[in-house]
Amino acid sequence: MSHNNCIRTALDLKDKNIFFDEKFCEEKRIKGFRSKVFYATLTYKPTHCECCGMKNHAYSIVKNGYLTSRVKWVSSTHYATSIRLKKQRFLCRACGVTFVARSPEIEEGCFIAKRVKQSIAVELADTISIKDLSKRHFVSPTTVDRVLKQLNQSVKNTFKSLPQHLSFDEFQSVKNVEGKMSFIYSNADTHEPIDILPTRLLLALRRHFLRYPYKTRMNVKTIVVDMNAAYFTLVKDLFPNAKVIIDRFHIVQLISRSLNQTRVQTMKQFHTSNSEDLKNYRKFKRYWQLLLKDSDDLNFKDYRYQRLFKKPLPNTEIIDYLLTLDETLKATYDLYQNLLYYSKKNDYKGFKNLVLKASPKELSPFMQTALKTLRKHLPRIKHTFMYPYSNGALEGSINKIKVIKRVAYGYRNFQNFRCRILISFKAKKSSARRFSHAA
Repeated sequence: MSHNNCIRTALDLKDKNIFFDEKFCEEKRIKGFRSKVFYATLTYKPTHCECCGMKNHAYSIVKNGYLTSRVKWVSSTHYATSIRLKKQRFLCRACGVTFVARSPEIEEGCFIAKRVKQSIAVELADTISIKDLSKRHFVSPTTVDRVLKQLNQSVKNTFKSLPQHLSFDEFQSVKNVEGKMSFIYSNADTHEPIDILPTRLLLALRRHFLRYPYKTRMNVKTIVVDMNAAYFTLVKDLFPNAKVIIDRFHIVQLISRSLNQTRVQTMKQFHTSNSEDLKNYRKFKRYWQLLLKDSDDLNFKDYRYQRLFKKPLPNTEIIDYLLTLDETLKATYDLYQNLLYYSKKNDYKGFKNLVLKASPKELSPFMQTALKTLRKHLPRIKHTFMYPYSNGALEGSINKIKVIKRVAYGYRNFQNFRCRILISFKAKKSSARRFSHAA
């Protein structure tokens, strides 16, 4: 294997019309960076003139010197790498026009190789800021931003199809969007985000989903949502065959928040000048997590010293003591634990009977309000127990979105933020492939 083939393999260079000099590499300092510079020549026999189209026959096209340029290549071992490329110039004797040899590795009029842009496109899927990415490739942040905008075309929504199972949610994106929250929806089976909208307002959501064909929207079977009333209206109007599933997390969150508010209300009653009441006040404040914990997960075997009780106690005895201090808290706690049990067992009948038959007089006003909400959404909660879908994966995606936003110290442009999010959830190989097609 010749030294040209060895160097092409080392640099992942596919163009066989590039030939390297005998002294093909040296180390230089360019713009303050230690750089590796390769010396090569791009030449070949052209088949025709690029201007008039005259075929190269009987020396109608002749060589006419070189045009030297420094092409930015993918950095190696944290060195800025470039190729000082002598491009062959050709003269067409028919039209008198001079043109320069071209390579598939470099775009016309560009001094940054396609390999560099493909590498940037792949690493845009990582959780890294634009500035750090530009430093890794020894290019300007503007170049990275330009690559991101080219990739924006590849993640553009075509509005041709929708999966049968969807998940809806919202998150806080950029400051200049309408409203505080942006909207995201994903495939409930593959968990891959489909699209992101700058706002969650009903009018904007309706306008967006109306771009999908009616038959496509008819094929949607289930949609997982939280308890936002706008989503219910949207599904009813635009997805007539879809069943609404309320995310299980929001059901548990509703009743746990009600119990915690009840605990705070009870705790405040003991905030008096009496020393015994203050002791109970501190106990409510210290052991609030135990009250919200599932009773099946409470430890009843291990006796650990509890400073506020001045003796060793298991978690179950701490709960029993706190519940004896207030009857309303005890009734609310018992209802909360029963609802958790039926939710965990996927027992819709037991859950429904408990919600409908619970005595409101014994419960706190916060739990009474929660029960009214649950009664209102019982048909949708039934679907929650019937289907295995939830927004858990989408919440994980939103957590990753927050990390992307935090690493970049925030975004000002929503379209750039949207593109970065969608790219980060795609496979790296497909990102590079899409970019090479777009380029």
